[in-house]
Order: sequence, then C-alpha cells, then structure tokens
Amino acid sequence: MTEIAFRPACAEDATEMLRVHRAAIAALSDTHYDAAQRAAWAANRRQDAYAEAEAEGVRHRLALAGGTLAGFVGFAPVEETSGGRITALWIDPAFQGRRIGQQLLQHAEAALFEEGARAIEVTSSMGARGFYAAHGYEERGGTVATTKDGVELPMVLMAKTRSALRPDGTPWRNFYGRRHGKKLRPAQQRDMDGALREIQPTGVTRADNPERTPLDLAALFGRDAPVWLEIGFGAGEHLFHQARTYPQVGIIGCEPFINGVAQFMSKMREAGVENVRVHPGDARDLLEVLPEASLDKVFLLYPDPWPKTRHHRRRFVVPENLVAVARALRPDGEFRVATDIPDYVRQTLEVTGTLPEFEWLAEGPTDWREPWDDWHRTRYEAKALREGRVPHYLTFRRT
Repeated sequence: MTEIAFRPACAEDATEMLRVHRAAIAALSDTHYDAAQRAAWAANRRQDAYAEAEAEGVRHRLALAGGTLAGFVGFAPVEETSGGRITALWIDPAFQGRRIGQQLLQHAEAALFEEGARAIEVTSSMGARGFYAAHGYEERGGTVATTKDGVELPMVLMAKTRSALRPDGTPWRNFYGRRHGKKLRPAQQRDMDGALREIQPTGVTRADNPERTPLDLAALFGRDAPVWLEIGFGAGEHLFHQARTYPQVGIIGCEPFINGVAQFMSKMREAGVENVRVHPGDARDLLEVLPEASLDKVFLLYPDPWPKTRHHRRRFVVPENLVAVARALRPDGEFRVATDIPDYVRQTLEVTGTLPEFEWLAEGPTDWREPWDDWHRTRYEAKALREGRVPHYLTFRRT
C-alpha cells in the first residue's frame, strides 16, 4: 500500500485541491443531497477560495499518496472565542477507506488544541455526522449553507471540547498571542509557500512528530556547525544581522506571528542568506525536539511582557520553559535576554536564580545596561527608547 505523506498546502496546490473537493462532493450519497444539489455545491467551489481563506487565517494540510493529492483539511483559530474551527475536510473518493480523513482531522485538532483552543467547531455535511461523532464531536443543531445560485444545502453544526490531557497523557499547552495580522502581499505569500517550506524544520509539532524524535541538526543545515536559536524574532532584524555576521553558524529562528515571518523571509531572500532555518510556530515545540546540549547560544529578545499580574504565567521566563532551554544548551552555552520591562527582569532573575543550570554573568551595572558587542537594535527596542523605557541586557551561562 502506498505510504501517505502530509504537508502544508501552497498556492500551486489549488488546482488539485479543487479537483479533490469537487470529486468528493460528486461522490456524496443521494440520501442527503440530490444530483442538482451536488452539482450546485461543486460549481460553487472556486480555485482562488483556498488562497482567500489562508489570507484570513485558515491553514490547509494535504495528504499525498505517491505524489497524488488524496485529501486535505482546512482549520483556523477563532481568537474572539478562544476556539477553533474545521473549515474543510475532503478526501478523494479513490482513497476512501484508508483512514486519511481521520489522520487529517487529528492533525488539525492537535494544532488547534495546542494553540489554546478550548473547543473546535465544524459545519458538517449530513453524511459526515457519523465520522465526526466517532471522533468525539457532539451535534449542536442544524443549519443551512446556501450556494451563490441560491441552492440550500442542509448541514449540521458539531463541536468537540478539549479534554484535560493529550492522547499521550500529557497536558495540553495553551498558546497566547496572535498568529496572523493583515493580508500578506503576493510576494510575501510566494515566499511563505516556497522559500519557507525549503528551510522549515520538519517534525517539530506534536501532530507531525508525536514520538518527539530529536531533530538531526547536521542534516537540517547540511553541515556540522554551531547552532544558535532565537525565540520570537519579530520581523527578524536581529536574526538577519547575526546570520550575516556569523555565516559559519546555523541559526534557527522561531516566530509564531506569520506576518513577521513573511517580512524576514523577504529580507533573507533578497540578501541571499543561507544559514537560517525558520520554525513559524511555538518555540516550546522546537525545544522539545532539539537534541540535548545541541545549542551554543539562545536569544530571547523583547518578549511579550504580558504586563497584567494574572498573565505573568504566560511569559516565556517560567521554570518549565527555562528548564527546556537549559536542556538544549551545551555546557558553557550562552542565554541572552533583552527587555525594557523592569518586572520582566525581576521574573527572569528570580526564575534563573532557582535553576542551578544558569549563572548570571553580570559583575557590575554596565553588564546589564550596555548591549552586547554584536548587538543589533530591533524595532521593539527603538519603540521602547522613543517611549522613554530603559533596555536591560541579561547574559547567562549554562553551567
């Protein structure tokens, strides 16, 4: 049996996605939708609808069998309700019965629940109710979808609430903050569809690597080299500077905000920088699959301060995250933190002070008031200075 491979969709996949979409609609049973309804439904599909959906925050995941598209799922967070939604799940009729739909659904659920969704909703076709019910979804009532020609299609609303634990028995992890901003420009979208896929580490998320098999960093960079990590690189000003300054080093940048990733990708392509790999997601996922003692340096620069007291647990500098950083750093490796928020400094020093893996290297005030010799100012630091806040530069050694 042909092995099924999974990957994110790109703009070039739209033609095949439309083919699968229409074929799956045409194969629906007469029990719920007659031939006229199916024809109107299929005609209502447009090839550019997938790109429009992605511009609004929808992600599409493909299942391929021997290079042929066998099915796809669309999913997106719903920030205003702390939920998520499945926007599409279609399987080529030729590949039915191979559990492809189940695997695609599990991928979408893992991604949404990992990002903090408390529940996932889906507008299901009448015939798919049993499929979703078998995977923990409950019916919330009937609804109707209307095609552009005014044909009404009966549907059913279904929802699944996140359990307390993942399927492997570990707690779900919440993700805070935005993933998408304004619509990407065409050139930025091409970079995300093309160049990003070439330099993005695979096997980082739990959906892609549930066994949490460590990454092969030599294979990732195509050579043995020191590896650095920047957590939350924003638009990538500092990451770009470090990559240009130290071409002999392999640098991994993590950034969940897609618009920031797109800005960096454009800059990297134009400059021909080749020693950077980008994970457009949660750095905590990456830290789980980095080999032990594999990093020489880690940067945490102007992280989200989460200023409200009740949100301090959302800050990156909590014990479980810094333990993960320490595990990935080699002995004598360096952990740099830059922030303009005094309370963030306090929390960083309090947490690292309880961890024997870290030694703060400051010997006097200039050691936290002056930036590092190879520092490059970010837009967040420039904003802090304009608004009268004082940057702090903390350097820790992995003991």
